[in-house]
Amino acid sequence: MPILIQNLSKQYNKGKVNALSEINTIIPEGTFGLLGENGAGKSSLLKILATISAMDKGKVSYDEYDIVKNTDTIRNIIGYLPQRFDFFEKLTVYEMLEYIALLKETSNYKDEILGLIEEFNLSGKENFKISKLSGGMKQRVAIAQALLGSPKYVILDEPTVGLDPTERLRFRNILNKRKQQFNLILSTHIISDVAMMCDNVGIMKTGKIIYNGSVQNLLKKVEGKIFVEMVSNDSDIDEKKHNKIISVIRKPEGLEIRYIAEDGQYSVMPTLEDAYFYMINLNEG
Repeated sequence: MPILIQNLSKQYNKGKVNALSEINTIIPEGTFGLLGENGAGKSSLLKILATISAMDKGKVSYDEYDIVKNTDTIRNIIGYLPQRFDFFEKLTVYEMLEYIALLKETSNYKDEILGLIEEFNLSGKENFKISKLSGGMKQRVAIAQALLGSPKYVILDEPTVGLDPTERLRFRNILNKRKQQFNLILSTHIISDVAMMCDNVGIMKTGKIIYNGSVQNLLKKVEGKIFVEMVSNDSDIDEKKHNKIISVIRKPEGLEIRYIAEDGQYSVMPTLEDAYFYMINLNEG
């Protein structure tokens, strides 16, 4: 089931802040990554999709299910991880997952919980109180709860915050293994996670979606527009390129500058990070 979004708007602070502005788009089935700067509206959009926050204007539907008219139905088919997950610190890991399973009215949840505990490398910690866990372990529990109950949609907002590189790799492997079981909507600042897990991507800027489509089509948009150049020191960087520089890497032979331009010294194949910065730069102002 695709998610249809029509004329969606959301304001805060009595209308002084436009978090979402007249969004019209379709989130396709499969794996969908959501990218954008801080304050772009990603979390506001996901809260509405998860039926946690009300929209001020517009319509959102999961196929034929309207999120206002069919709220309970939609809540039964989604798993959601907010950007900040509130734990009951006095509960154990198992009790916390059991509590979420009961809220979701999940049947035969015991084996599922034990499976998730093993899958997220929490074996031996199931009887530990949440308050005794490290930040990374808490985040693993938070991600695991979103997968309980065989949801048709899994909505994750910044899921890898607090995870070390090994844990991030485990997280990606788990989702890649499971992605045929549900539709994934993933919001993150880590562009490489989207590149490795998502077939489609949306890019948000100032409350609007400025790109929605396949990762491959986005990369094609940027072909021939990404260049690298070696310079001796900082003062040699062309002033005209300052606002379009993607990265500067210090190497033994000098500084390697990767930048966006219509022409340049050496053209290179674009990455998703290149394409993201290209779209953000294209929509400045």
